[in-house]
Amino acid sequence: MSTSRAALLDAATAEFAKHGLRGARIQDIVARAGVNERMIYHHFGSKEKLYAAALEDRFAELRAAWAPVLEKAVTMEPYEGMRFALSGFADIIMGRPRLVGLWLHEALNGWRTLPLPTADMLPSALSEIYARGQKTGVFSKARPFELAHGTAMAAMFGMAVMAPRGAQILRAGGPELDDDATRRDLVLDQLMNGMATPRAD
Repeated sequence: MSTSRAALLDAATAEFAKHGLRGARIQDIVARAGVNERMIYHHFGSKEKLYAAALEDRFAELRAAWAPVLEKAVTMEPYEGMRFALSGFADIIMGRPRLVGLWLHEALNGWRTLPLPTADMLPSALSEIYARGQKTGVFSKARPFELAHGTAMAAMFGMAVMAPRGAQILRAGGPELDDDATRRDLVLDQLMNGMATPRAD
């Protein structure tokens, strides 16, 4: 990747995460990138295509960061592997506020830029872990993987978005809730309990 293209992607990600596609200004992007405006059209063709490229770049970065976590997770027992995979995902998105900002603006715009994911695009490693867990009775057969996956992703994303806004509320639950890792683990406890096969009384 050329230096100017990389600089534009980085600058565009910052501006689009803050202002969205409509609110971000070409002048601010090129000023942040330190390149001439014509380089946008040279590398991407339009502001809209630059926005799509920024989204794709962040999603690719997310997948690359999660890949080694999933690779290790599939070697573990189902419950531990699923928790490890989701914990890793949570840490990745909480450490990438620009990605969260892009997602929020894209959601408000109706997810129009990138193709909507289909069931066959869900992480096969995660599906394998869940299937093993269902087979051995660790995870409930009444809860399909697609629902469990969607619920987990919504919870992880929601935690990254809402935790700062709810900081005062969370502190009422105890000073330990000021810690990102503690909040993550408590949310994971609820998710994992929801996936697990209910115990007979």
